[in-house]
This record gives sequence, C-alpha cells and structure tokens, in this order.
Amino acid sequence: MSKVYLIRLSLLGFLVIAVVAPSANATRKSVVLGGKADIPNVQTNIEIQELGRYCVEQFNLMEESEQGNAESIANTAVLNPLNFSRVVSAQKQVVAGLKYDLRIEVIQPDGTNRMFDSVVIIQPWLHSKKLLGFTPVATPVY
Repeated sequence: MSKVYLIRLSLLGFLVIAVVAPSANATRKSVVLGGKADIPNVQTNIEIQELGRYCVEQFNLMEESEQGNAESIANTAVLNPLNFSRVVSAQKQVVAGLKYDLRIEVIQPDGTNRMFDSVVIIQPWLHSKKLLGFTPVATPVY
C-alpha cells in the first residue's frame, strides 16, 4: 500500500502535494520498465494458447518452404509436421510492440512430446505478427 503525504502552506491557502512512497511489499514485486513479465494462468489463457498454435503453424510453414526450396523430400517434417499441444509458460515484454517468449509443448511425428522455446513479436498498429525463433529445448523443464 502506498502512503500519501499532504503539505499545507498557510500563505497560499491549501496546496496539496501528493508524494507517493511505495510500501515494502510493492518494492519486492516491482517490475523493471521494459523487462520481461511472467504471464499467469497460461493453460487457461485462450489468447496465449492461440499464439502458441500460431508459432507451431509458422514453424511448419517455414520448414515446408525450406524443403520446397531444396527440392528434397528426405526431411519428413512437412509430410509429418509438428502438432501443437499447449503453451506451458509465457513471458511478455514491451518493445517496439509486444514480444512474447513461449515454452510450447508439441507432438512430434513419432507421437512423442517435445518442448520448444518460441519468440514472437506483435505490432498491432502495423497488423503484424512475426515468429522470430522456434528452438527445441535440450532438457524440458515443466
């Protein structure tokens, strides 16, 4: 809870000056401006789950494009793309838009689950959403 202090100047009548001093509890939970913030309840957050689905779809499209350019069918990633399972954790950061760092669980073509870290940036004023990174996690941490 913040405290507000009032100061009275007798010559000028009442002059109210608000000085906001954060309490001890507020400073422990302070967020650095421009820093990353955890997004709570990602399992039930429909917007975050849809953003995770978008990341997997974009990754599959990029894999398809690379395979088409190489004119090779040796890689079965396109024939059997990754399937979105769920976003297990998420962080948000205000940059030139909103940058999301997502930990996504996918189902691989062989039916096993695997975790990926994904970075996506959204710039609503440009109607832009772009996948910046999609990398497998070496050791999944839930």
